[in-house]
Amino acid sequence: MQQFLIRTWPDGSVVFNCLTGDTHALDPMTYRAFEAIQRGDNDQAAILAVCQSLSPQSPADELESMAQACYERLDKCGLTAPPQQP
Repeated sequence: MQQFLIRTWPDGSVVFNCLTGDTHALDPMTYRAFEAIQRGDNDQAAILAVCQSLSPQSPADELESMAQACYERLDKCGLTAPPQQP
């Protein structure tokens, strides 16, 4: 069974968790961090790289804050666990 159903638009995404029945609206940066986690890149460096790719002109301390905020939003939604193996 597929764990997530996803719909994406230019200004954000909606992720439906088939296991919990929860639906989450994500901004583009947070959605890209979610994609990284789903690929198994569940570490601060991967999320920081996502933020830097979307906001390359931002200073390092701002990028770190963005990455932390993305992770916290995903964690609050229960979306920080890597995909479950069948």
